[in-house]
Amino acid sequence: MRIRPATSTDVDAIKNIAVKTELFDVDDAGFVDDVVAGILDGSLQGHHFIVQEADDGGLIGAAYYAPEPFSDRMWNLYFIAVIPHQQGRGAGGALLDEVERQLCGHGPDVAQVLIVETSSTDQYARTREFYPRHGYVEEARIRRFYGPDDHKVVFWKSLHH
Repeated sequence: MRIRPATSTDVDAIKNIAVKTELFDVDDAGFVDDVVAGILDGSLQGHHFIVQEADDGGLIGAAYYAPEPFSDRMWNLYFIAVIPHQQGRGAGGALLDEVERQLCGHGPDVAQVLIVETSSTDQYARTREFYPRHGYVEEARIRRFYGPDDHKVVFWKSLHH
């Protein structure tokens, strides 16, 4: 498996991953078009979309992260997903490790903390178990953020100890 920056030819495969993992429906997955285009044309400075290729060249995962606005050297992992038939095999951990490696490579003057936001619903139970296994702590729960019984759960990790 190989992890590399996303290109315009990856957009449909990334959207497919987003839909197959049920993170987004087909219409909402359209954000990928704008983000990748903005990264490639330079209008989204500091934003990064990386993809993970299988040995056959097909995409099995993707991650998108960017600086958190109005914060001090904090970054947000806005999207990370692995195609369902590859989940539980280390692909998500490899993507997360690469995001952290890239951020740490910028040094502590640029990147201090990485946060991740997810949902409290049963659909995201495996996601909420994933982050603590990789050193993240639950930092906050914002009640009723996504709906009456759907809270935003924020995980936090220091990039420099």
